[in-house]
Amino acid sequence: MEYLSENYRWLFSGIGVVVLGWIFHWWTSRNSIAQTFVAKKTKDNVRILFIDDDVRFKVVKILKTSGWVHTKLVKDVVTLSDNDLMDASIVFVDVQGVGKLLDFQEEGLGLASAIKKNYPDKKVVIYSAETKGDRFHEALREADSFLSKNADPYEFQQTLESLVEELNDES
Repeated sequence: MEYLSENYRWLFSGIGVVVLGWIFHWWTSRNSIAQTFVAKKTKDNVRILFIDDDVRFKVVKILKTSGWVHTKLVKDVVTLSDNDLMDASIVFVDVQGVGKLLDFQEEGLGLASAIKKNYPDKKVVIYSAETKGDRFHEALREADSFLSKNADPYEFQQTLESLVEELNDES
């Protein structure tokens, strides 16, 4: 307090106002930079796994190009304790052609159901090119989302962003 009473003329002069303005600007811009960094850090840290027998599935490459750098595609998983599966926060599972190595009768639907039961904190998305099939399968109710394999890459990204938001809200 004594400092303020001794230096009030300097503090409220032109130079003092400029210095106080600079300090205020620095303080507020520092907070907005930190908020931007958190959003980018989330995109950089989320591990996404696609389990799809079609290794040419373009959405994976598009997501990587969009900044989701920890996006990986595997043809199938050998065990439910597979490292790629364990590391992923979000798992996209194709309905057909996967889950065969674990001998799931319902292939991807069985695999997705097993992943959700063993790892309830993981977000699981089921997708398929098939338009026919069991619309009432238990795995569809257990999954966090589902998409058509022919959906625009934008829809995959929107689903991914909403799931990341859910993950952030849960932590």
